[in-house]
This record gives sequence, structure tokens and C-alpha cells, in this order.
Amino acid sequence: MDNHQVKIKINGKENSYGYGKKKNKHNKEKVQPEQKDVPVKDDFPEEERPIIIVDETAAAAEKKEEEFEWVLPEETPAKPKNNSKDSSTKPSYIEDLRQLNKEKGKGSKARPAPFGKKKKLVPPSFSKQLLVSIGMAIGIGTCLGFLILGVMNMSESPVNPSVPTAAPAPTGSNEPTDTPAAVNGDGSATIPAQNISVLQAGAFFTQDGTQAEMDRLKAAGLPAVAVGSEPTFVLMAVGHSVDGMKQIATGVLDKGFEPFAKEISLSEKTIDSLTQQDTQLLQEGQTLYNQLTVATALLLQGGSLDSATAESLNASFEKVAAIKDAELSEATKGWKASLDGAYQDLKSYQDSKDAQTLWNAQQKLLDATAFLY
Repeated sequence: MDNHQVKIKINGKENSYGYGKKKNKHNKEKVQPEQKDVPVKDDFPEEERPIIIVDETAAAAEKKEEEFEWVLPEETPAKPKNNSKDSSTKPSYIEDLRQLNKEKGKGSKARPAPFGKKKKLVPPSFSKQLLVSIGMAIGIGTCLGFLILGVMNMSESPVNPSVPTAAPAPTGSNEPTDTPAAVNGDGSATIPAQNISVLQAGAFFTQDGTQAEMDRLKAAGLPAVAVGSEPTFVLMAVGHSVDGMKQIATGVLDKGFEPFAKEISLSEKTIDSLTQQDTQLLQEGQTLYNQLTVATALLLQGGSLDSATAESLNASFEKVAAIKDAELSEATKGWKASLDGAYQDLKSYQDSKDAQTLWNAQQKLLDATAFLY
């Protein structure tokens, strides 16, 4: 197979071409075609002449094969006979490794994720979220409740624990002292309008001026009360006669005061949230108030009380004193205390004939007047 020849007959002439093996890189050897005598018949018709097809593909493949053997090393390692067997077992070997890895993965623990890779968090279920929310709400509410309770206990406790908030009970008494609860009712009472005479020490438009005049009167041993606003009137005596108030005013001129006697009108007043005892006190107490103002003003003028006036005064006081303080509301307790104090001072004057007790009675009657104003 060193030399190949191709014979081509064109127009009755036969030409031969030869191809030889390359011996060197630069020089090519030409193969001399062998001349053989081949009988040729020229008398074939044109259509019956054979067509020679050159198998150039086979020649090229053969040439390529020769060149490939020339380029490769002379000695090539022989392929093992069981090559096809090994190649067929290779996929099964890979499959065995995969199967082995799967079997190991079933019994072994999962490897931890590499550092830097975050695991995908699965959101909790709705029921779990609901339970957590309820638990947090209960906990926060409990904490707030204890906090508010602690603040309330701190506000109710005294600032200095060593000092008692109230005077201790007497050691000889073992019975606990009960503080009566406040009493409120659903009734109402109306105090009718009336005119009274007063001795006015001054009228002021400022609170400082009002307080200064009241302090000056009390320092002199005289009563004082402030009523009204813009201006505020400072009163120092009350009665039922303007002339009687003028006589009383002459007795205080030597103390540096120049009071003014006048008559004022007390408007009708309605008080609500009263008990039955409150209503009774307002009715009986109004009579006692009028009798006390007349009696004390008369005594300050230098007069005296007859027996009929004294008996009527005592009867009115007994009716008021019979009403228990525990059954009264806070609105009327103070008024009852003022009337009771004025009566006691009047009784004390009848025994001692001390004019200062009459001024003390006037102070309590002025407080009762402020309640009616």
C-alpha cells in the first residue's frame, strides 16, 4: 500500500496518476506509473462506455490514516482487551457511589450549614402566635397593675413614717374609734330670702387688702368675716336693726375702727343632696339664728333679755341640739356647729358678764351668715 495509482480514460486516452508516501518535509517523491499493456477497445459506443468514479473519500481517509500513524509515536500502548467491559461498568460504579451516599445520609446527622449561609426560617403558625400574644398581654397587664398599686400605696403612706398621721387613742380605752362615713341624701330644702343689719368694716377689691383688714380686726379681739366678691365686704357684727348696729359702732371707735352700719338682703337659697335631718335642721336652725342675732346685738348695745325671750331661745336650741350630727351631711354640719357655739357663748355671758364672750358669739353668727349669703 505504499503506492496508489488511479487510471482515468478521457476521450479514449488513458492517463495514470500515482501518490506516494512522504519521506521528508520539503521534498516529495513522485511515483512513476507502471506501464502495463491493457487492451483497449475503442469501438464501444459512447453511451456504453463505463463511467469510472474515483473514490476520493477513501483515498483521503487512507491518506489521513497514514499521516496520523506517521505523526504519532512509533510504539503506542496496547489497549486492554476488556476495555468494553470496563466502560460498561463505569456508570454502575458511579451509581454505586450515589447509592452509598444516600444510605449514609439516612443514618448520619445533617452537616451544619457553612459559615455565612443563613438558614431559611419557617414562620410560626397562627395558633402559636396567638398564644404568645395572649401571654405577653397578660404579663404586661399584670406588671402595669402592680406598678399602679405600688404608686397608690406610696401616695397613701406618710412622708415621715416615724410621725403618726393621727393622734393615738387613749391608753385606757380599748374600744376602736370609728369615723362616721359621709351622709348624703336625695332631698332638698330652700331657705327663704331675708333682710339683716350688719356692721361693715370695709370693702376691698383685692384679696390682700381683705385679709389685712380681717387680721387687724381679730388682733383687736373683734369678729370678722368676708362675703361677696368685687368688692368683698368685711363684716364685724350682725343684727336686725340698723340703729342697733350704729350704737355698737360707737363702742369700737376708740380701737381705731370706723365701721359702717347698713342693711343687706340675703337671697333665697336652695340646697340639694340633703337628708331628712338636714331639712329639719335648716327649718329649726333658721329660727334659732334669728333669735341669737337679736339677743347678742341687744346685749352689745347694753340691754338685757327678759325671761320670755330667754325661754323661747332655750326651746329653739333644744330642738336643734336634738338633731344628731351623724345623720347630717357635710353641708349642714358646719352651720349647726356655728349656732351651737353662739348659744354657748351667750349662756356664758349671762354667767360672767364678760363682753368678749358676746364678740365671740358674734363671730360664730357671722360664720352662719356667710353660709346663708
